[in-house]
Amino acid sequence: MAKTVMTGYGVEHPAPFTGMVPHWLLFGALLAAPASWFVQLCAGYGLTAQACFPRETLLPNGLAISHTVWPGSLALNLGAAAVAVISLLVSLRIWLRTRQEVPSAHGLIEGTEGRTRFLAVWGFWIGVWFAIGILFNTVAILELTVCGA
Repeated sequence: MAKTVMTGYGVEHPAPFTGMVPHWLLFGALLAAPASWFVQLCAGYGLTAQACFPRETLLPNGLAISHTVWPGSLALNLGAAAVAVISLLVSLRIWLRTRQEVPSAHGLIEGTEGRTRFLAVWGFWIGVWFAIGILFNTVAILELTVCGA
């Protein structure tokens, strides 16, 4: 007797390498870039807003008074960018490990068949776009004037 209905009819599992990648790693790689962008956005805004607007009025030299805000904000942005790049590389590695589950003549078009490969491809592209967004914010920190003055 067949183990499953699919094997009973001679149909193979669409993703036989599903157990190769732990689910926590797959979903961590998928969600790490958006989470790092969110932390970078909220914490960076909080750091600079507290230095520039400690009360109701703007301090034009607020970042010059607090010497730890600008380096801390830059470190936060670079750390978030590193997390986004690492998550997209992990997603790429997961996809490269599992892309040969089912032979395909069409390359990437059918290379996302199955949950693991589908989420790995999405994790890669999410990581790319969130890393670009984080880098744009880092450039803004480096190029814009201090406290908008």
